[in-house]
Order: sequence, then structure tokens, then C-alpha cells
Amino acid sequence: MLFKNQYTILKKANDLSVQTLNADNRATVKDICDRLRGMTWNQYEIERIRKDLIDISARCELEGRTLQEEIGGDPDVFLLELAPDLPRGTPLDDVCIWYPRFFLYMIALNVLGALMPNSQDLNLVRVLTAPFQLMLWLLVWAWFQRCALKIKIRYGLWPQVLCYVVMLGCFVLSCFFLPAYGIQRFPATISCWGACAYQLLWAIGCQFWQNFHYNRCAARHPWQEAPHTT
Repeated sequence: MLFKNQYTILKKANDLSVQTLNADNRATVKDICDRLRGMTWNQYEIERIRKDLIDISARCELEGRTLQEEIGGDPDVFLLELAPDLPRGTPLDDVCIWYPRFFLYMIALNVLGALMPNSQDLNLVRVLTAPFQLMLWLLVWAWFQRCALKIKIRYGLWPQVLCYVVMLGCFVLSCFFLPAYGIQRFPATISCWGACAYQLLWAIGCQFWQNFHYNRCAARHPWQEAPHTT
């Protein structure tokens, strides 16, 4: 979060509000929001739902109930009921919240590498494809998350575990074997300074998208009540 926007402001407010809940309700809110990331990449929408869950939890605590009781006792069914109304977004909506800072760290490392004696160039394919590998994995992970949830409700825990085993195999294939194959086929290199320039473009682009996209989402679906006019 390098710059403030409606997403970062809402997340900070939620981080403060959730600390006022008891441990059980905090755990339920965290569990639901963690699994929501398999159903939507739009982090602003997740924070909007998180805000609603925090508000519901606070009301339940006053009435001597828990959030889990309020949503029917089964978070899995609750999540599937939410899913049709959630905007899916794109993997870019997810990574734009941390790619800017991540790539600034990578730039710092590459600058150090460039300044070291006998520094070596980097593999071009690895540098160019690195930002896309995670987004590809997010597509695979989200698909398996939704399938695993339906499988658990319909068939039970062990078929869900088998689904996750298959997901792990897809992760290894997409993040290790396919990139290694590409590196072997295309051994071209890029200087550390060239990698820095490429990563800087990603940092700037993702920060721009975070500000533009989530401010636009907030304009369409505001999380704050509109001020009353007299």
C-alpha cells in the first residue's frame, strides 16, 4: 500500500474495527475472507464484505450470539450463496495491491546485483514471465477453490483433499516445470538494469491500476454512507 485510495482506507478501517470483536468472531471473519479470495480477485469487494461481517458480528455480540450462528452455522454454504453476486475481476486486481512494493524490493536487489563485481545478466524468460506466473497460478487456484468447496458440501472432506492434491500438482507444473522448460529453450539474457526498468514499469502500472480501479469500484459501490443534506 504505497498510496492511499478507497481500498486502502477501507482496509485500514476494517483492521481497526475487527480488533474490537471477540476471538471467535474474529476467527470466523478471517476464515470467510480468506476463502473469498478463491471466489473473487476484487479485494475492494472482499473488504466491503468484511466490513459487513464486522458490523454483523458486533451486533451479534450485543445479543449474545456469534457470527457463525448468524450465517446459519455453515460458512461453506454461506460462501456459495455469496458467490453468484460477487464480481470476479481479474488476477491483476489481486496482485496490484502488493506488486508495487514487491517489485520495488526486487529493483533494490537487482541494483545491488548490478553494482557487485563480476555481476551476471539475468535470464530473459524468467524476468519477463515472473509477473505472469503468479497471475496464472491465481486463475488455477481460484478454479480449484470453488470446485473444492462444492465437492466438500456434496461429497465430504476426503474428496476435497484429493482436489487439493491435484491443485498442488498443477501448482508444481505451472510454477516450476513450465518455466524451467522455457528457460532451457530460450537462454537469452537481460542486464540487471534492464530488469530494473521492466520491474519499475510493473510497479508503476500496478499502483496506477490499484488507485484507478478500486476508486472506481468505490464510486459504484460505496462503503461509506453518503452524508445527509438538509
